[in-house]
Amino acid sequence: MDQLALIVGLLLATVVAVGLGDRLRLPYPVLMLLLAAAMTFIPGFPDFDLAPELILPIFLPPLLFATAQKSSWAVFRVRWRTLLLMAVALVVVSTAVVAGAAWLMIPGIGIPAAIALGAMVAPPDPVAVESVAGRVHMPRRLITVLQSEGLFNDAAAIVIFQAAVAATVSGTKLGAGVVLQFVIGAALAVIVGIAMGWLTRLITQLVTSMVARSAVTLVIPFAAYILAEELHASGVIAVVVTALETQRHARPRTPPSASPAPPSGTWWNFSPRAWRSALWGWRSGM
Repeated sequence: MDQLALIVGLLLATVVAVGLGDRLRLPYPVLMLLLAAAMTFIPGFPDFDLAPELILPIFLPPLLFATAQKSSWAVFRVRWRTLLLMAVALVVVSTAVVAGAAWLMIPGIGIPAAIALGAMVAPPDPVAVESVAGRVHMPRRLITVLQSEGLFNDAAAIVIFQAAVAATVSGTKLGAGVVLQFVIGAALAVIVGIAMGWLTRLITQLVTSMVARSAVTLVIPFAAYILAEELHASGVIAVVVTALETQRHARPRTPPSASPAPPSGTWWNFSPRAWRSALWGWRSGM
């Protein structure tokens, strides 16, 4: 019951934070962080222990899937050089700068550990990008590029982080194998994403109930992520490609025999806020 009360409390705090953030024109994740931190001072407030290996599979797929719905393959075809430079090269440079500073300032830290630290902070936060862009009235084209770039920089950072952690634990050195690992993982992830997008299209064509179709879109991101990770590919890229393929094959027309569509668009508009706020709230209550 304590865990259930905590989940309900986080959901209520999320609703309050989103409402206050819109009214006060403040980033709602920051308000969620403050509200969740204040909740920890409540006497008898329960602890919520979540295994570290479950954080990415639980939070990343729905966030990536929802964000990718705002982009398209056309953006990547036109801006692929810019996106590749920002999503990979910029993450590598940021990781190297942070790793170098950590190696110089923290006594006894090894190079792999410093690289792991750099990879943790290298990718920019898409929430911050959206919040700042909306307030300074940035050009829509630039916002689209930043949102699309944010879909893949996490993949590059995760590969670097995993390789650095493995090198730290085993005591080996990082080499060109990291680049090969990223290329192979990305290629497999694209194949998984295309296959899952095709499967989603097939299921939605066979199912006439719009409720069932909406349920499929909720399950597919997690399935794509888990399948890619089991194949030692990038779950991040797999989810993004799945979302882009799903959007590409989306049909605006509703079959005559289909039941009225539920507000799935409303769900995917609010879902990223709920997941991000819950993540921030959980982190503040750790």
